[in-house]
Amino acid sequence: MNRLIHPLGTAFIAALIFLTSCVERELPIPARTPGSANLIQANVGVDYETQLFFSLTENRIEASCQQRDWCIALREAGGATALMTNSGRAMKTYHTEAIDFHSSINFDALEDDKWEVMDPTGMAGDGNIGLELVANELMLVDLGLDEQNEPLGIARVGLIGLDDTGWLLQIADAQGLNTDTVSVPNLDGCEWHQVSLLNSSAHQVEPPASSWEVCITQYMELLDGEIPYLVVGLLTPTDRVQVYETREVDWETWKTNSWDDLEFSPEWNAIGYDWKIFDLSTSAYTVDYDKLYCVRTEEGREFLMRMLDFYDANGNTGNVTFEVLER
Repeated sequence: MNRLIHPLGTAFIAALIFLTSCVERELPIPARTPGSANLIQANVGVDYETQLFFSLTENRIEASCQQRDWCIALREAGGATALMTNSGRAMKTYHTEAIDFHSSINFDALEDDKWEVMDPTGMAGDGNIGLELVANELMLVDLGLDEQNEPLGIARVGLIGLDDTGWLLQIADAQGLNTDTVSVPNLDGCEWHQVSLLNSSAHQVEPPASSWEVCITQYMELLDGEIPYLVVGLLTPTDRVQVYETREVDWETWKTNSWDDLEFSPEWNAIGYDWKIFDLSTSAYTVDYDKLYCVRTEEGREFLMRMLDFYDANGNTGNVTFEVLER
């Protein structure tokens, strides 16, 4: 059993036994008039390789990237360094507790239950820090799978410097060869700061935190709290956004009723992937139209969301369609 620690769906899901199994891969919009519903189509591709950062407040995609563009992301967390993995690639991490970056590692002897998969809620771990990059400790990062579901290998990562301006990382391959150092700037206004371990470089893909609310992406869900599956869905990996889910879909009621007593969730996967269901008898997805999502930002903006489709006009999956209305 993986210990849930803490970044970035399809109901057609293939079980991941980490590296041993294959995994299926699950627009500028005109500015809206406040109070009116808007139909949004956000296409992550039939291979689910695109990540989209969507602004509900501006009704448009603020940024996009490919799954291969980044591996890990960092943010300051009360003196610690919180770590997000790109779980859309089925990544995981391992704390070796070794101080020597070039320590000899017997990979066959590593304990399976010590590999850590990012918790899609973003809420696990002591103090809700989640995955943590500990200064001067050798961490192993399983880079997950490429576009053909082939393993990308393992990297060594060490945090060797930290100040107000950012982080200094040491990076190498699994054997400790091809060592490089990467400076990751702590950019004003950005919550997470992405790094490509494949290219040994900082690679900021996430826009400033104030400019987006929802990430539409493939990611790793943990069914029953422990079984990792790749899914496609909507995440809110930002402290600015909370979500309340209801099955009462009367738009007119939710446009005017009070939200003050609702228990909003800060969990990143509060919208998640399960607004759609894969029907094995028809080999097709159906959408649960009875779900309605109330989204509230820390600035006090409030939105109603309803998921509508997962197909494009040609019947290809990966075209996430939803309706948004600002109260």
